[in-house]
Amino acid sequence: MESRYTTKCRSCGAVNRIPAGKEGSEGRCGACGNALPPVYAHPVTLTDGTFDDFIRRYPLPVLAEFWAPW
Repeated sequence: MESRYTTKCRSCGAVNRIPAGKEGSEGRCGACGNALPPVYAHPVTLTDGTFDDFIRRYPLPVLAEFWAPW
């Protein structure tokens, strides 16, 4: 059986099951059809070139961890 994540629709409150293979993809609520934000269960590696765009587009709070190899 494939792993699944759940997310609650911000419009109607319905709980939606998201297949693990769809992690990071936008979807639609099965009850009302409104857009669901992408679900991330694993860290997303961002760079100087992708960070601002990701933060600007993602509609939910984001926890960011910064590090340097030195």
